[in-house]
Amino acid sequence: MSLGTDVETAIRSLPRDSMVFLDYDGTLVELSPDPETTYPDSELVSLLDAVSARYETYIATGRSLLEITEFLGNRYNIIALHGAVLMKRGQEPRYLVDATKYIEYCNSAFSRRNDFISRYPGLKITNKQGGIVFILWRLSPRDSGSLVSELRNMAAESGMDLYLGKRIAELRIPGINKGTAIRMLRESRPALIAGDDITDEDSFILNQDALTIKVGDGPTAARYRVGDVKEFRGILRMLSVP
Repeated sequence: MSLGTDVETAIRSLPRDSMVFLDYDGTLVELSPDPETTYPDSELVSLLDAVSARYETYIATGRSLLEITEFLGNRYNIIALHGAVLMKRGQEPRYLVDATKYIEYCNSAFSRRNDFISRYPGLKITNKQGGIVFILWRLSPRDSGSLVSELRNMAAESGMDLYLGKRIAELRIPGINKGTAIRMLRESRPALIAGDDITDEDSFILNQDALTIKVGDGPTAARYRVGDVKEFRGILRMLSVP
């Protein structure tokens, strides 16, 4: 369903005690082949401040806590690593699962990054301390396919999940997802949940009573859809107005 009267009515009818869960990449900021450069603009920060003042708001992201706080600081509640890490504003972060062996495996794989890069020219690798991301934007289709086959073997070896997203491949902690973390935090409170990627579908499916919004194309379990980041910015403006 496109943005229109129905979704506007739903947003303006959102109860005051609602929670808001917002993906970062592809929802609040545009996707980029250089994900380390996707800092928020001043308008986005102002809108997030305003939304956070009205609702209990979380940035729910697949990024590591270190990455997302580099962009946003410690001013917001954060769900990081696809639901593995929680940091409430003013509190110490905590893992919601035992991640020790997966952190060690990612550190070991990341120590071999020069070998990967030499075999896959254009590859970028990010160690998320509990996940490791291979950025495929600049790889040829042949190299991407070869790398994904290699990562499937690494997933089997480590017991980690292999996630294939929008021009990325990621080894991540098994058995965790944003949807489970959000449902646990909500405790049945009303909520708005927005995201653009396959990982956000868990959030929509496991929280079907929430107001769910898909950003961009592709099949979705969300109740509403907007076309892109720019259109979603309009929803943030609606949420920010008392």
